[in-house]
Amino acid sequence: MDLAVTEHEMACTVTLAGESVIVGNWHSSVEVDGEISGPTSPWKEVCQFADREAHHREYERKLAPGIRQQRQITVCPIDGFVLFAETFLSPKQRDWVYNLRFSVSEAVELRTARETHEILVSGAGVKGLILPLAFPEWKQGFNQGSITIIDNEIRMAYRVTGRRFFFPVFLALWRVEHKLATAEDGENQPDGLPEFTWRHLTVSECLRKVTNEEAVGYRIQIGDRQWVLYRSLTPPANRAVLGKNLISESLLGRFKLDGTISPLVEVELDDEKESD
Repeated sequence: MDLAVTEHEMACTVTLAGESVIVGNWHSSVEVDGEISGPTSPWKEVCQFADREAHHREYERKLAPGIRQQRQITVCPIDGFVLFAETFLSPKQRDWVYNLRFSVSEAVELRTARETHEILVSGAGVKGLILPLAFPEWKQGFNQGSITIIDNEIRMAYRVTGRRFFFPVFLALWRVEHKLATAEDGENQPDGLPEFTWRHLTVSECLRKVTNEEAVGYRIQIGDRQWVLYRSLTPPANRAVLGKNLISESLLGRFKLDGTISPLVEVELDDEKESD
């Protein structure tokens, strides 16, 4: 992963399965109560972690009026995916209109699915998926967002009301010759892709289901591999997702064969971030 960060811009190149997939600026904007919210501080790196399984970075800046914007990018080369995510935190309820744009290499082809929200990725010897985890898998009945592709630039829009929200995008890529478990009825899967799905998870705290303004969780499955993503949008509390107790700010983990979760990245909230 190559990441170039200036005062208000962030450009990245992400390589998976030997292919440079994400190239150029990672751009987003947000309208707050009908007004474009501009930055009032530059990007500041607040977390960095790297080992053989994950390369993780987090950045933060402030927006008007009194909003914190956080970005994270996590590349997991062994698992073959990258996670982009943004968090917006406000002290009071807002009407948000969020827009995200990022470009992929001209060497890969993108195609939106007809009935579901994933983006199909294909190139010379590679296939992949882009999953907008904040959206439900199925398009029917969903009117809070949209996905368009223009000249290999992916554009996503999302509308939500609340004090806080989290918008993660999961991109997985693999070599075509790599064998993944497929559905028994493989012809129902587009372009011979493995069976895949993602789901929003229930997060609980003291036997209470928490709201999406407090914490969110997701399960992602591609073939026989599964991952879990958790993000707290308040100071961490003793919560549970899929039966796993958490007191961390965020968790990205891989399911093992025995059903337990092996963390790839787990971030605790330090005193400096909590006091900002």
